[in-house]
Amino acid sequence: MFRDRWNDLTLSKRCDWIDQLRGWAVIVMIEVHVVNVWLQSGLRPDWLNYLNGLVAPSFTMAAGYSLAISTFRMDGTLRPFWPDTAKRLGFILLCAYALHAPGLTAADWTVMNTAQKARELFKIDVLQCIVYSLLILQGLARLVRNPRIFTGLALAIAVFVPLVSPHLWATGVADGIWLPIRGFFNGNADRGVQALFPLFPWIAFPAFGAFLGGLYRHLRVEPVAGKARWSEPRFLAGLAMAGLILLLWGTARQHAWLWGGQWLQQNGVWMLHSASGAFTYGELVTITNTTLPSVAGRLGCILLAGAAMGMVELLRPHWKGPNPVEAASRESLLLYMLHLNLIFTVMLTPAMVGLTGWGWGSLGWAGTFLLTVVIIGLNLWVGIAWQKVRKTPDFMRSLQRKAVAVIGVWFVLGGWWSFRHFLQSPELAKEPYLFLNAARIRKGLPPTSDGLSRDPLEVVREKARRRLKLSGDEQRMLESRP
Repeated sequence: MFRDRWNDLTLSKRCDWIDQLRGWAVIVMIEVHVVNVWLQSGLRPDWLNYLNGLVAPSFTMAAGYSLAISTFRMDGTLRPFWPDTAKRLGFILLCAYALHAPGLTAADWTVMNTAQKARELFKIDVLQCIVYSLLILQGLARLVRNPRIFTGLALAIAVFVPLVSPHLWATGVADGIWLPIRGFFNGNADRGVQALFPLFPWIAFPAFGAFLGGLYRHLRVEPVAGKARWSEPRFLAGLAMAGLILLLWGTARQHAWLWGGQWLQQNGVWMLHSASGAFTYGELVTITNTTLPSVAGRLGCILLAGAAMGMVELLRPHWKGPNPVEAASRESLLLYMLHLNLIFTVMLTPAMVGLTGWGWGSLGWAGTFLLTVVIIGLNLWVGIAWQKVRKTPDFMRSLQRKAVAVIGVWFVLGGWWSFRHFLQSPELAKEPYLFLNAARIRKGLPPTSDGLSRDPLEVVREKARRRLKLSGDEQRMLESRP
């Protein structure tokens, strides 16, 4: 049976391994955010940190892969950018900035706003990175208008960007640049904003994905006498071999690439001169994940995992009923937005934390595991349900219109209870809202420079008055004071 599949040159209609990789990346992404929020600090093992660090590279690489497959037709001509692709990328970008906006209500944009919240709107996160990377790759595809040249140039970008990225992460580089594009260059903090996924080096992952997609298109999609050049198992075997080479090379070269060199003092500052350039110790720590060996090592792990997923999907029996991993892959944006809003907009609100006691870093392994299972299960159920809704377009559009109406009502009415909460209890605020000092004066409390409380006992007393859950230390503090 396997020999038959190895020799099967039927043209590919859909790439299962990339769907599996994207689906599992979404699932693990939910785990990452749950663990990062609720697991007590110091409990995460290094292997889990490494695994979680592969989620964003997998997600972004899959985006570039899909671009290469969908941008060029069978005959090598380009599919139009407008309206479908442009509208889809525009919607993703709108969602990306909405996640970092001061909020989704008029209250958040006015009385609950702060200068820092306004600046956070321009933070470059994974969705912004994906959209801007895809726009660059789309522009490149339309400039060269040849799938094979595009595939080669995508690989060149994937190699070139990690070579120059460490230099862009040097202290002070790009500081002061116009804030909406500042985060493209590096992840160093500037004006209180720190990009999570700057294009340098993160565009390397979608670029490498575009190279793989172009390669897959050449080997499995383009017909030669009505057949593909390679079978699917052969492609997956090649993928695993490439992954192994990248992993071994990246692991072997990472330390020497970054730390192998000579320390020299320049103007009183010690700098290490290595293959990556000349950097201070602090800069070397910062640029660890921006180097070519680091990018290659992570890509190697991803390719090995993707090849294994593709082979399992190829050989396993296919059962009837919905496939939750496939649903997560196809509804990745929906699940991404849903789980982030569920965690950060619902479960971490002051009222919910006060009710449950599930604040940042408040749970052990058992509680975090159960919460992870519940949130992943809920998201997968929504993904499967929305897949069914998609089969009835009229009903889907009706639900979308109703959702927009609900969001509109929420924008007008939502958030005011948080304003009322901090107006009555300014001691509990953790962000410097403009009205806090006025609220403190009305309550007979002394004003502070930013309106935030400086007295821990003051905070504990107010939490006790409002019957919010107190930690053990807070309870002892309250009992020890008159």
